[in-house]
Amino acid sequence: MTDTPPAPDPFAPTAASEQFMERAGLLFEMVGMPRAAGRVLGALLVAPAGGLTPAELAERLQASRAGISGAVKHLTLLGLAERAPNPGERADRFRVRPNAWATLTEQGNRKLQTLHDLAADGLQALPPGAEAAPCARCSASTVTGCACSPPCWRTGTGSTRRTG
Repeated sequence: MTDTPPAPDPFAPTAASEQFMERAGLLFEMVGMPRAAGRVLGALLVAPAGGLTPAELAERLQASRAGISGAVKHLTLLGLAERAPNPGERADRFRVRPNAWATLTEQGNRKLQTLHDLAADGLQALPPGAEAAPCARCSASTVTGCACSPPCWRTGTGSTRRTG
């Protein structure tokens, strides 16, 4: 009788993957989203194609099942994660949704467009000759190509007078 060694863990985290998961969490937190959702997204990005169960996520991220549940729900609502079918398995599996980056980029573009529209409305509300805020001045180019940057705002590059 021969002893067969156990199959290697398909999601054995490396130091690099653990660092990546933490960085994803910090990035999410920086932009106002839950850190746990970023950590879960990071874990799903480095996970096997079949995805991970909430129990596997909780173990790998050393987080509570409740925390994982909330993070997965958040990512699912954002369109970044989805349930991964796995016939014969009772536990749900989750994976990064195909085209997740396109979804995230589109959401960001919609937010930029909303800010642009607000700035344009603000410019129209100014009385003739009033000074426009630098963010309003740069808003159109931000939406079309992110051409204006904070240094532009600080130095006052470009016209600050309302035209029209």
